[in-house]
Amino acid sequence: MEQKNPFKMPKVLWFQLFLLALGYAFYSANRLSFGVGLKAVAASLSLTAVQLGTIGTIFTLGQALIDIPAGYLADRFGRKRMLIFGMVGLGCMTTCVTTSASFAGAALWRVCFGIFEGCWNIVMYSVAGSIFPAARAMLNGLMMTFYSIGAYVGPTYYGWSLERTGDWSVGLTHMGIATVIFGLLLIFGFKRKYTDTSTDIKRIHLIESIRTVGFNKVVWLGVLIQILNIIPYWGFASMGPYLFMTYKGFSPTEAGSFFGAIYGIGGLSGVVLGFFADRFGRKPTIICLSGLNALCAFLIFHVIPQTSAVLYIVGGLMGIGLHAIYVLGYTIAQDGVSTSQIGLATGIVGASSYFLSFFSGPLMGFLTTTLGHVAALDIIVVAFEACLFIVALLMKETQNRHLHEEHEA
Repeated sequence: MEQKNPFKMPKVLWFQLFLLALGYAFYSANRLSFGVGLKAVAASLSLTAVQLGTIGTIFTLGQALIDIPAGYLADRFGRKRMLIFGMVGLGCMTTCVTTSASFAGAALWRVCFGIFEGCWNIVMYSVAGSIFPAARAMLNGLMMTFYSIGAYVGPTYYGWSLERTGDWSVGLTHMGIATVIFGLLLIFGFKRKYTDTSTDIKRIHLIESIRTVGFNKVVWLGVLIQILNIIPYWGFASMGPYLFMTYKGFSPTEAGSFFGAIYGIGGLSGVVLGFFADRFGRKPTIICLSGLNALCAFLIFHVIPQTSAVLYIVGGLMGIGLHAIYVLGYTIAQDGVSTSQIGLATGIVGASSYFLSFFSGPLMGFLTTTLGHVAALDIIVVAFEACLFIVALLMKETQNRHLHEEHEA
């Protein structure tokens, strides 16, 4: 914990991090592919735009419900168990949603999907963020880099499968089964003595823990940053493919490739930007990236033609900002607490932000119906990223805050 160079970690620790990161790739492939199939799902289940937006983001409600319990229970009872439970469960739910015959059935399976993926997400960031605090943003960024690989491969494969078969359930079934197999292999790949480090929270009462973390200003700064970024993230990820296929004439393959570029290729720089945030600070990183997000979104929605290759480049640039800020929301909350409280801090950020991001899908559907799809995109994506830019200008730097407090004490 006192070392400053993460590259001097034992190889076995790097292998554990690799498995975490690879699991995040499976995770993102499952969660981001569903949006590509929404047009086909709408036709199959006879859904309205609001219902479509709801099932697109309702999984975040499940994630919000589990994030705080997941962080605490993992610290108290074992992170390895929660990681395996989450990975196997989200694979099962990806497969189960294909059995839906109505809006209610699809919504139920999507909520369950969110619960299981929340178990993985919060515990994964808790493990990655507690191994080397001096390189916290970089290691969290490493997770996001692999997330991006899955976010490209999943939608691209699913778009191809959907166009080839015409059946929205086939690709999801394949990915769900592959994810379950990977999750079961983690039983042998993860070593508990490495995943379950920093479990000091076992000696702290739950109410005391929540009180300590819940009234921490830095934690709630992380929450605010996460909310202002995650609503555009999921509003666009859930309804964007449907809107682009319906109003811009994208085919399933084109939509899969374009949104794969944003949510896949665009996030590959996570580890580099994490290093930048560790080296130069969280504040300047967020200022630059939120401004980039707002500008790129405006260009995509209003300026760049659909047939231009520049559209994919600008989409990739916006993906860089969306993913890096997502990581930094968790990182900032972790900056403000001790290692023993990282699980709860991460859980609070996840629960708060994902609860509100659930509404981005229905709101996107409502705005599309009432104001049109362009206005909906501008409000959910451009306006929220512009607000984040203002918050970043006003925030104080949080890097090494806890370490400085300990030194002064």
